[in-house]
Amino acid sequence: MNRKENFLLAITVLAVFALPMATAPGVAATNIQVHQAPSVIKLGGLFPLTGRLSAGGVQREAAARIAIEEINANSEILPNTQLEWLVRDTATDPNTGATAAQELIDQGVVGLIGAASSSVSMAIAAVAAQNQIPQISYSSTAADLSDKDQYPYFMRVVPPDSLQGIALAGIVKYFGWKEVATLATSDDYGQGGIKIFEDEAKKQGITVLTSQKFAGEATDIKSQLLAIKDSGAHVIVLNVIVQDAVTVFSQAADAGITGEGWVWIGSDGSTQEQVFANSTKIKDAMQGMIGTRPNRGIGDVYEHFLDTWESKDPNEYAGAGNRNPNTYATYAYDAVYTFAHALDKMINDGKDVTNGQELLNYLYQTDFTGATGPIKFNENGDRIGVYDMVNLKGDAFEIVGTWDVNNGLQVTGTIVWPGGSTVVPTFGAEGTEGGGFLSFTYPFTIFATFALLAVVVKRRK
Repeated sequence: MNRKENFLLAITVLAVFALPMATAPGVAATNIQVHQAPSVIKLGGLFPLTGRLSAGGVQREAAARIAIEEINANSEILPNTQLEWLVRDTATDPNTGATAAQELIDQGVVGLIGAASSSVSMAIAAVAAQNQIPQISYSSTAADLSDKDQYPYFMRVVPPDSLQGIALAGIVKYFGWKEVATLATSDDYGQGGIKIFEDEAKKQGITVLTSQKFAGEATDIKSQLLAIKDSGAHVIVLNVIVQDAVTVFSQAADAGITGEGWVWIGSDGSTQEQVFANSTKIKDAMQGMIGTRPNRGIGDVYEHFLDTWESKDPNEYAGAGNRNPNTYATYAYDAVYTFAHALDKMINDGKDVTNGQELLNYLYQTDFTGATGPIKFNENGDRIGVYDMVNLKGDAFEIVGTWDVNNGLQVTGTIVWPGGSTVVPTFGAEGTEGGGFLSFTYPFTIFATFALLAVVVKRRK
């Protein structure tokens, strides 16, 4: 070789070795993360396994566990990774929930599923944000949780109360009632949702004659119920969780504000069979009640879930063995799948699944069909969903309509009102003068008619 050929050969050799050295870190990291997925990823579950919401909490945990087992057996999602499911009890207590969340984070979970009540989710959200761990709730609906400045790592697969409050006002408007009373707990869930309803009601020309509230877990609310009775309102909008709804309806009949002549409209916390599961008195008091709750499920994935739920042993999966799971069981199931889809995409893209901010970004991009329908999130981490309007008939709430932002209320079934009538009560409704079966003028008119007939008969004699 001549001097020029030797020089070119040397340059070529250097280039061959230098190029891998320059690119090796990036390539090596990508190859390791893409082709060597983590063998185990830990997810944390936060559920009220004891306390006020335990009846529904144990069912939601069982549904989430079913999702974990399905994903671990599925070769198409996280095929080389097993999800390890770590669960803690929140006892429907913010302090307990926050402590439980930190315990799970200390054990290495990459994400948290929960909590049930909004106040507990808020406490957990503070811990999650501090540790940069994404959190997805299956049933916390308080509007304040949409604030990303305050709750940056919080998301939910249920629609927020900012929609439910509007839906409740839409129901009142649809039936033409012009005057209502409201009753809610004084916590974030109760007041957040009822304020949205009251603001929207005002826009719709609906008057709130009295707005009553009571502390969660209170055992005596007779003064609030009597205040409603004295207000003259016969339509009552209720925003409380299950256990507080038990208190409301265990005392409402004694206050004389249930049955024919009264309409109760409840949010998702009270439109559940759990409220009257242990009391015939409460069930009787609630008959004819209407209200909203997020659509429990729809489509093939929902039918698959119901088939699975029905096939499970209730001794191992609380509440299973039938086709009537807790309202939010399907949402807990979908929360697990939301994490699974995001983690699967991260692994395929060569990302570090322990990077909480990166995982949060992928969760926001999630787009799949779950048991509760299409799963997508807006800029606040909220699910924009559809509400069912339900009506208590006998032993169960029956779906009699739907509400969404685009279409408003669509009544699809027959409503049986308190007292058993299918005729819409018209007290205080548009086009009436306090009318319906509660009109004061009605008994007075009957009395006057008989009095007049008595005079006529007497004169003829």
